Amino acid sequence: MLQFDFTSRGFEINGNLYSFPIAKEALYALFGVPEVFTGEYNDVYIWHTLGLRAFSKDRISINTIEVNYKVKDYTSAVISVFIGQLNLNGESDAMKYYNEHKSERIKLWDTDDAGAFRFNDVTVWYNIRQGELYSLSLQAYEEIQEEEVALLPIDENFEYLEAVWYEWKKAIENRVGADNKYYNPTHGITQEQLDTVVEQLDEVELPAILVNFYKIGNVKWNAVTSALSLHANGWDYDLLPFEKIADEWESINELFDDDEVDEDTVADYDTRLKCTGYANPKWIPFAEGKNGDYLLIDTDPSDTGTYGQIVELQNESWSRTVIAFCIEELIYREIESLEGEITEHQQFIIDNGTF
Repeated sequence: MLQFDFTSRGFEINGNLYSFPIAKEALYALFGVPEVFTGEYNDVYIWHTLGLRAFSKDRISINTIEVNYKVKDYTSAVISVFIGQLNLNGESDAMKYYNEHKSERIKLWDTDDAGAFRFNDVTVWYNIRQGELYSLSLQAYEEIQEEEVALLPIDENFEYLEAVWYEWKKAIENRVGADNKYYNPTHGITQEQLDTVVEQLDEVELPAILVNFYKIGNVKWNAVTSALSLHANGWDYDLLPFEKIADEWESINELFDDDEVDEDTVADYDTRLKCTGYANPKWIPFAEGKNGDYLLIDTDPSDTGTYGQIVELQNESWSRTVIAFCIEELIYREIESLEGEITEHQQFIIDNGTF
């Protein structure tokens, strides 16, 4: 019987130690001659009777072995499940090991919500769908390289934003966990990112407080949601990646011309706002509801408003309301919420993003 063992020594096949990449001839000798599918980016080697697939980028060495526990219906899928023995530190039940060694799981990429185990120079990654194990992927362990970037200095009088970021992130980590796949902070913006957004916005001013806020921290894009979100009037708004600000600004300001918005609608806007149409071009979006609603920082308030006040733009209701005097007020409200009862949005993130 074919036997895979994973221990502190690494990966063994039938008692012999192997490291990736593995010469494909070595696997031919062990498993027999496979069916081969040649692809644009890699070749797939399939041992149907063993329930195994392997992948090569150069047609010489195998980079990944896939151990299949479910049969799927597509051209290059195996036609039977794995029939050998696979032991993880002596445990033959892969899911039992997975559930009992949660603290030892590692992420192989940022949004990896299943995780892998490391055995010396090899990782075992779990392909789990709706609680069922579909396959295990075996490959070389690679250290995640931290990106080195030249961060921008914070301008004088904005140093306090570092504490705002720190307290906000700490509260989120305490609520949903730092390993949650929807917890997506990243390093502050670079000069290149700043220059790009400034150029896209052309003559529209980026307020200094917003620039300095993003100098301290930014977020990575997640199409579903983000744990770095802000709650307002029953809605949750995900913090925008800095590099998406100009694109969202364009989407807002290209939606309607001023003459397409009737006077009665505009008359219902918050009196602290200066706006004659769908939006004021000098409102800069920094958070989105992913439904056409936004939070924006106001750089052109009315006589009764305040520079830097936060505007909630609701698309369908046409509501335009000032909800905070500044961005830090909004964040400190969010911190209070994170220390209170769990909201529906927070519960979703916990239920669906926990690593």
